[in-house]
Amino acid sequence: MKTKKIIVGMLLGLIAVPAISQNVGTKADSLQQVVDEISEKNKQLEAETLNKKIWNDRAKYFNISYVKQNLSEEGRMDWNSQFGVALTNGKTYYLHKKPILGMIKFGLDWSYFDINMALSEDNSGRFSNEFVGSLGDAMNGSFDEFLNGDSEENGGPVKMYQAEIGMQFGPSVTVNPINHLKINGYFRVTPSFSMLYAGDEFFGNYGTFFSSGGAISYKVISLGVEARWGKSKYKEIMNLGDDEEEGGVDNGNSVWKTNSTRFYISFRF
Repeated sequence: MKTKKIIVGMLLGLIAVPAISQNVGTKADSLQQVVDEISEKNKQLEAETLNKKIWNDRAKYFNISYVKQNLSEEGRMDWNSQFGVALTNGKTYYLHKKPILGMIKFGLDWSYFDINMALSEDNSGRFSNEFVGSLGDAMNGSFDEFLNGDSEENGGPVKMYQAEIGMQFGPSVTVNPINHLKINGYFRVTPSFSMLYAGDEFFGNYGTFFSSGGAISYKVISLGVEARWGKSKYKEIMNLGDDEEEGGVDNGNSVWKTNSTRFYISFRF
């Protein structure tokens, strides 16, 4: 009797083994599926985090530029800057969420403010009487005393200070070939109020400028170079000297052209 029970138990055990094995296999498959889903979600989360760090967290920029500038008055003379500096702050607004081919984005750059300042100086005494006279006529005589007085009577260098305050707006393209490395290029229109200070007189007027450049970036730090050009027709808006006439003196048809090269370090955040 006991032998029969043992035999029956063994048979029942053999019958149950496939069912148990199948159940264990099903649970193992379900567990692997859960692990795969978690792994895939982690990969997506890592990709989204990296994308945010590369693009969204690096959309704003603050540039500090060293400026080499040339200022010319209707082709009759050139002033080359002795020193120049510029500050630019803005943001890139990307036109699409996902990068094209996984690495290219087009955007619109808006620089909230762009300040450019340069000091030009001449120590050569190259100004002829004819030039001084023509420049004085163009400026209604406002530079005549300044140029002759500084260069001849005082024996000092002729100095001119120029500055623009404006904003920039234009398209850009950014390529992210690997990791946090990015390369971008852009073209921007820069409407500005341009100012010129010489001697005791202060001139100013609206000027339309343009900027085109590019930079290479890794995380927060960028290095770039930019060409900037434009022109303005100045008029006197303040006289700090002894002359009783002040402000509102138009400088005739004299148009001053500005060409600059700006080398900058940029902080992206």
